[in-house]
Amino acid sequence: MHPKRIAWLMIALPAFALLAAPSPLRAEGPAGFERVTIDIELEACGKTLRRVARLFTAGFTRSDADRLAREIDALPTDKSAQWTYQVTYGGDTTALTVHALVDELSMVDLDFVTTPAIAARLRKALGDVEH
Repeated sequence: MHPKRIAWLMIALPAFALLAAPSPLRAEGPAGFERVTIDIELEACGKTLRRVARLFTAGFTRSDADRLAREIDALPTDKSAQWTYQVTYGGDTTALTVHALVDELSMVDLDFVTTPAIAARLRKALGDVEH
């Protein structure tokens, strides 16, 4: 094999392997947004999401939290999903993206991506929840 082709394969194959390798999707938001991650038991998901809903005056209510908990509960193992809400916090409306992945041990990885101010409040509100 030609040396240039070998060099190209040495560069391209590892990059292709990274693209082809399965990895859980992580929630992403606009530049300047922050991610808050929590790992909880599936049975605590509804309670945790209701705690998050209390932070907002609109856009992610208790009923939204309950509906999202049911959708997360229905996720197949090792499959992720993502939801985006337009929430009102402190009089401003912004995006809240929620990403969930349920593992084989019935643990849920929850990612919340939002503004730094809301992320700080989320960290404080969820600080004692993680198991």
